[in-house]
Amino acid sequence: MSSPNWSDKDTVECRSIVRHWVAMRAIESNPSGLDKIHRDICSKFVELGFTINLNENTSAPHRPLVCATRESNPDGPWLGFWGHYDVEPAVETDWSTSPWGLEEVDSRWVGRGVGDNLVPLAQRLILFGKMDPKVNLVYYLQGEEEIGSPFAESQYGSIIVPPVDLWVEETGYFYKDGRQRLMVLNENELLKEILAELQSILHQDGREWTIRHRPLNKAFGAENCPCLNHLLGKIPYIAIGPNDDHCTVHGINESVSPSLLPICADQLHKVVEVMVS
Repeated sequence: MSSPNWSDKDTVECRSIVRHWVAMRAIESNPSGLDKIHRDICSKFVELGFTINLNENTSAPHRPLVCATRESNPDGPWLGFWGHYDVEPAVETDWSTSPWGLEEVDSRWVGRGVGDNLVPLAQRLILFGKMDPKVNLVYYLQGEEEIGSPFAESQYGSIIVPPVDLWVEETGYFYKDGRQRLMVLNENELLKEILAELQSILHQDGREWTIRHRPLNKAFGAENCPCLNHLLGKIPYIAIGPNDDHCTVHGINESVSPSLLPICADQLHKVVEVMVS
């Protein structure tokens, strides 16, 4: 699928960013990797005009909670994102390629953390550079999701959150047959309009869709997700992104198909278009 919002150059840039992040081994047993990746992510946000606020855990200063905010329109809507920059450990001997060196195998990018959730994060950073300034953006990231988010759980309930009109999850999901699973919560008129537009994009690409009124799967259970517990409330929520049935998140040979990046870019662009219309 060709896209007016995502080019081959964007794909090359996305792969370069993710390869750099994968090599950092941002796992709990490697504090220097967590420190390097959060610093690199924050520097990219700053280049895009975001203000960074770090909530540091004195027991683990290498993996702070990151809040990146870009208020470009005081009267505009707020689009909120959340995710994490840590990844699951990997047993190298189980993989067909090195989990810490991004490789392309059968037209898929293979490496630890690509699906959960480094590729979606890298794509969004690239898209933020093109995004309509009439929408304000806030992004919450933690570095301990893979160990159950204890610090985030203790802190997210007390932070001051902008008046977010829509939350977007760390990624989304496509089935093997090409259908997209659109996961939503707290559906209102704004979200209904967004869903109609996203379905139109899927229809143009010859894809079907399934709507599920539920959050994205969590390794520790949705009831233990600090973002769902403390940030969501009654605000509309959607999970969209390039993960699919072949990702094997947390498993061996974790992978993402870059062929899904254009349609995901078009969908996020459409979300913003609806919000500022």
